[in-house]
Amino acid sequence: MKNIDFLKELNIGSMIKIKENSWNGKDYINLESYLTDDINVINYRLDALTDLMENRKLYESMLEIVPQIDSFRELRSLSSTASDEVDDLYSVRDLQVYLDLVDYLFENLNKFELKSEMFLTIKKEINAICKSEEYETIKKCLPENVKLIQSIQSVTVGVNLDLALHPVEAGLVSINNQKYASGSLIDKLLRADMKPSSFQCSAPLVIPTSMMSREEKERIEFSINSGLHKILRNSLRSWKPAVKAYSQSKINFLISYYSDLRFLIAAAEFFYKLKSMNYPVCCPKVYPIEKKRCLIKQTYNPEYVLQYGHMTLNDIEFDERGGIYIFTGANGGGKTLFAKSVAVCQALFQLGLYVPAEYAEMSPRSEILLHFQQHDGNIIKSRFMDECEHMSNVMKAADKYSMVLCDEAFSGTNANEAVAIASEVIKAMSAKGCQGIFITHMHELSSLPQEINTFEGCVSCLDNLTVMVDEESGKRLYKIVRESPDKTSRAVDIAKRYGLDYESLMSGFDS
Repeated sequence: MKNIDFLKELNIGSMIKIKENSWNGKDYINLESYLTDDINVINYRLDALTDLMENRKLYESMLEIVPQIDSFRELRSLSSTASDEVDDLYSVRDLQVYLDLVDYLFENLNKFELKSEMFLTIKKEINAICKSEEYETIKKCLPENVKLIQSIQSVTVGVNLDLALHPVEAGLVSINNQKYASGSLIDKLLRADMKPSSFQCSAPLVIPTSMMSREEKERIEFSINSGLHKILRNSLRSWKPAVKAYSQSKINFLISYYSDLRFLIAAAEFFYKLKSMNYPVCCPKVYPIEKKRCLIKQTYNPEYVLQYGHMTLNDIEFDERGGIYIFTGANGGGKTLFAKSVAVCQALFQLGLYVPAEYAEMSPRSEILLHFQQHDGNIIKSRFMDECEHMSNVMKAADKYSMVLCDEAFSGTNANEAVAIASEVIKAMSAKGCQGIFITHMHELSSLPQEINTFEGCVSCLDNLTVMVDEESGKRLYKIVRESPDKTSRAVDIAKRYGLDYESLMSGFDS
């Protein structure tokens, strides 16, 4: 996909939330990197997500293990850039974390009937590792004094000062298996602990980390780790050959799944949330792109549901009789929200995820192209010029496998011009073979199906959608139906809304 603007316009990032567990809190995975029109990739992810959705305990296990894999990745990164001395320390810590990860995965993955290629592959690899003689040897040979590294909670540092109280030299006094506690009176009261302790600070030191550069932080960490290495030197030297002998590829295989696991867990969290609100989510049936299949039953906009708690569910199907829909109906009837619901389903599908619906059959699209009302704030260009330029770009990108969704296009000009231009755009959409929805308040466009469907260049046939309204009260029912609008009742509805219908205007008039 060349166009990824729809991810931002539909706010997909607020649904599938993926943040890096790091000091800067920046996004680590860009959702656009997961967009695909490859049905094999889509099925691969859907199968893995189905394992997570059908096994809540598996989801919870992966939710716990992914941060540990992330820590392991960080250890590997630090080890690759560390000095030989510090690398000795990291290599032992690497191996212990790795052993814990493998044991945890072995215990948990064998509890479930897994079906997806991804989880079956991970399970097979983990089982092979755990049953190997090499792995058993590594576990048995792990010395007790090396385990000390895992239990280090604090170090005691001695600092010498000169006559001006400047620090002149420092060194590690001891390594400890418990943390130091603050020695302030308030902290003691909060802990309800007034007893003296050898692990109690007399006066906590404040390190202004926000004022330190990354290099300065790394120098402090290097100094501490070098000191630890010197204390544990003999144990590390005897252990390092065994660590280095262990296959690097076996360690790295876990890291290779980190990004996919984190992505799918974030998605599962989102869909579990929707299910907890009693809204349906489903694994769509996947069709090749050439089939241009789109049948979605009982869909809704998840962002709206999460914000407001309720939305009427509706169906959509693109078929031979209706590849493009002219969507008219009462203002405030939910037309824009419905179109966005369809777009969200297509976007999530092309990320290889479930869709917010009761049932779905879908093909991937070459592009998801949106034209919703917006203005870039450029006072030199009019709103109409903005719309024309944006629509021109949309149509240049469109092809027979594109989904195009337009909302109230060309409302920035007079009605006659708007109808004329919109008719030409819809005619071009049909000729290009696009599928999509064209929302409009211009009821003249609802007659286009009869005109364009008989046009020689028609590839995608047109049909109508409209919003149901209670005839007596004028109340919006938010149900979308596949039929032509009643123009007369539509006009009366608008007139009643503003008190300009005949009965309201004549009320109280005595001839």
